[in-house]
Amino acid sequence: MKARMYGARLRTLFLKDVLWLLLLLLGSINAKAVETEIMQKGVISGTIIDEKGEPVIGASILVKGSTVGATTDIDGKFTLSVPDDENVTLVISSIGYQKAEIRAKAGKPIRFILKEDVEILDEVVVVGYGTQRKKDLTGAVGVVDVKEMKKMNAPNIGQALQGQVAGVSVSTSGEPGTSADVRIRGIGSFSNVGPLYVIDGMIINGSQREFNVNDIESMQVLKDASATALYGARGANGVIIITTKKGKEGPTRIEASANFGVQQIAKRIEMMNSLEFLKINRLAYENADMEWPGEPEQGQILTNTDWQDEFFKLGTTQDYNLTLSGGNMNGNYLVSGNFFKQDGVVEGPWHKRYSLRVNTGYKKGIFTFGENMLVSRTETRPMTGTSFIDLLRMPPVIPVYDDTKAGGYGTGSTQYQTYGTNPIGQQETRDYRQTSNRIIGNVFAELEFFKCLKLKTNLGVEYHNWFDREKETYKQIRYLEVSNYDNQLLERKGDFTTIISENTLNFNKKFGKHSIEALLGYTAEKTQWKQHEASVKNLTEGYWVLSAGKTEPSVTGTDSDYAMTSILGRINYAYADKYLFQFNIRRDGSSRFGKNYRYGTFPSFSLGWRMSEEKFFTPIKNVVDDLKLRTSYGVIGDQQAIGDYDYATYITVGEGAIFGPDQTFYPGAIQKGRANPNLRWEQKATFNIGVDFSMFDQHFYGSVEYFNSKSKDLLVKLPISWTEGTDITPWSNYGKLKNTGVEINLGYRETKRAFKYNIGLNLSHVKNEVLELGESFREGGTNGVNRSEKGRSVGDFYVIKTNGIFQSWDEVYAHTTTVTENGQTVTKLIQPDAHPGDIRYIDANNDGKIDKDDRQYVGSPLPKFEMGITFSAEYKNFDFSLFMTGVFGNKIYNVGKYWLERMDETSNYPKDLKPWTEENHSTTTPRPVIGTTDNTLAYTDRWIERGDYFRIKNLQVGYTFKDSWLRKTKFIGSARLYVSAQNLWTITGYSGYDPEISGGDVFGQGNDNGHFPPVRTFSIGAQVSF
Repeated sequence: MKARMYGARLRTLFLKDVLWLLLLLLGSINAKAVETEIMQKGVISGTIIDEKGEPVIGASILVKGSTVGATTDIDGKFTLSVPDDENVTLVISSIGYQKAEIRAKAGKPIRFILKEDVEILDEVVVVGYGTQRKKDLTGAVGVVDVKEMKKMNAPNIGQALQGQVAGVSVSTSGEPGTSADVRIRGIGSFSNVGPLYVIDGMIINGSQREFNVNDIESMQVLKDASATALYGARGANGVIIITTKKGKEGPTRIEASANFGVQQIAKRIEMMNSLEFLKINRLAYENADMEWPGEPEQGQILTNTDWQDEFFKLGTTQDYNLTLSGGNMNGNYLVSGNFFKQDGVVEGPWHKRYSLRVNTGYKKGIFTFGENMLVSRTETRPMTGTSFIDLLRMPPVIPVYDDTKAGGYGTGSTQYQTYGTNPIGQQETRDYRQTSNRIIGNVFAELEFFKCLKLKTNLGVEYHNWFDREKETYKQIRYLEVSNYDNQLLERKGDFTTIISENTLNFNKKFGKHSIEALLGYTAEKTQWKQHEASVKNLTEGYWVLSAGKTEPSVTGTDSDYAMTSILGRINYAYADKYLFQFNIRRDGSSRFGKNYRYGTFPSFSLGWRMSEEKFFTPIKNVVDDLKLRTSYGVIGDQQAIGDYDYATYITVGEGAIFGPDQTFYPGAIQKGRANPNLRWEQKATFNIGVDFSMFDQHFYGSVEYFNSKSKDLLVKLPISWTEGTDITPWSNYGKLKNTGVEINLGYRETKRAFKYNIGLNLSHVKNEVLELGESFREGGTNGVNRSEKGRSVGDFYVIKTNGIFQSWDEVYAHTTTVTENGQTVTKLIQPDAHPGDIRYIDANNDGKIDKDDRQYVGSPLPKFEMGITFSAEYKNFDFSLFMTGVFGNKIYNVGKYWLERMDETSNYPKDLKPWTEENHSTTTPRPVIGTTDNTLAYTDRWIERGDYFRIKNLQVGYTFKDSWLRKTKFIGSARLYVSAQNLWTITGYSGYDPEISGGDVFGQGNDNGHFPPVRTFSIGAQVSF
């Protein structure tokens, strides 16, 4: 029944959400058919070869200004139809060769030689406030293969970036509407702020989920100080530069794509059924010398709830895109629309996104101007509660729904002391909706005084408003839970506006062997935001409005703003294309600091030597095509750890106190911040050295680099003495961090044969170290299992170590230590309350007792190595893509395992769990017992697991229809079908749902608190152009 209902719902959703797209496509197809109809009166045929006389397979031949084209076969031959007696221009292109244009006429065969593109490195990449040839880069810049990245079918930028670039760590979640956690080259600050996103020159403050990955034309990751310097404080944790698609010269081109996928939870954790659970439950009573409540009733045995079956379901994804673009010599335009929808794999959460992008550009003489605009709307229903842990804890003897309970949900039994929170009840009694509207746009104008001098003005605006609404109907979903309200309504509204003005003057000139590029700029930014929240309880039934509450509403509000102003400059110098130098400087001023340290100046420089251009390199030039050494050093500021007014003392109004016999409330104000006018910029100094190379006619290529970054004056809140008379801790510049690492990128490509392929590997190692914390150590994470201290990584795991299980009373009595008490040396029993079958702990400080002071280092949540492997291939009309990721050397605190295997509680147990008994000593699981024992300690190494994993992240197979077939339609330019799978297979020893943990601050990383794991997706898609 459940499968049939799901199938019907799936069909309804699919038809509803794609109907509008189909109607739009039909109209577009008819229009395009009229526009591109060509009378087939003549045929042009020919052969395309390379400079060695070998056929060029798969070369594209396109009639300029139309969609008429062909592809060369295995012999390099092609034919295409054109109007008779008409000269046309053919555009010939192929990967690894220079693009060419030739004149041709029907009836006259051609034979054309394509020249090899010996300078693939001449490709241009986007850097801060400009572009640069890839071969001239001296900073650490990772270039993303956007074509392969898009095959991930990722819902946001962060997920699409996972594993694509060395040094970039990405952790994702399977919950609809969530952004990925992205970190570049380790932890550079205690604030855990991610990288800066720059889209079409506009700095973005929002999340990744509003942006459509299909709009991306190119993506670069700036990693060191030299590369990020021109973005100043905002780029301290790396910069991700995205350039979106633009219209190209030619008639209107229509591109459409559709993708539909089915998602499922990738792993089930097998749990005990009712009979197995009751057997352990009874043993727990016996070990506690308590009388078991009696033989199970028949109803409880028949109630054999598989909570995972009830909670998990098939989810769906739908992603539709439609793009119209075109242009001429003077201008171009592009309009792109997207609809994305994801229904979660559990009851409750879903996410929708609607987006529209408009990019235009126009050039007239020395003037160039244009705009880029994105309008998006997202609607999200997030998951509520910690359902993934509650799901496993619920005993199978409890039904999902129980009419005998006050709330109608199964919640536990006093008789059998079964507890837990009903995870389905959590989702059904709380309806939380988030709605977000965002407009991001910029207009620019460029004046070219001479061919070497350009003045550019850019004005950008980001406006964001949101509305959150949470309706909660109280029903008992927890055992013995009591509430003082029947229902509750919370509404939250806010808006955010940023205005950025940028003005740059660029000089670019070549004098013989000397090349000089200089940039001077000024930027100003103003941000304002406000948020207001109101909640009310005990609403009149059926009236979900704030005025319907029977209690006094609770209202809060916040208004804030800040501003930045900056001067920036850059000089690039190259001699003979082999000696390279770059210098950057930026001076930032921020309203977030007091007048003493409001401004900061941050310089950087880099050097490069293209050794392969030297004469002495000539003998091996036929083996090593290109070899470049580069190094850089720079300092970047950061201010993102603090709020807009944390440097000052500020007062919060709306607080108050109750006085007098009539308990009257008197409103007032209280101090919420303590001034520190000497707050100053965090500073991150980065050294980088690297080598780039290509070999064997550019088939084999790669780069290797080492970096060392030190962050100082990190903003932290330090504890203060109680004699201060307040618990308000001010911000101070005390912290210091260090990150060192190695990044390796290797690749091999074959693009000139019938079977084209590309193999890529990226590998990174990052070591983090706390140099100064401002206090001896800081705890974090669930149950305080993380500790940060000088000489260790941020958030390392410190827990009590275990040493097996007591097998007899003799072992219990032998677990002693010698201590001095009252001047006397005595032998002390370390665990006096232990029994055979209990966990034996290590008394690390030899004080004769087990407590938090016995915690020891057991590992780090930060991985030692991360890797990404890509393999893509094309043969004739088929294409194949395989992408794999791996993370190694990190540990995870499994909170779910703590609740399931502590053995003193009546949560359910994993199916293969074999607890200690008099007959079973060969186990690592202690005896079950009702009540508190030493086995319940939460901060022990029993719950720390290895987090290593290797995953097939994406697998895709596609087929592109032959041009000869499509030409018969007279309006379809290209068409491709594909099937793909994400998170197909994972190798790991982790016992939880998934070792990829997202969320958490820097001091409490690697805690699996029932996070929503990445899901497995199977999808089918189509791409068509007209």
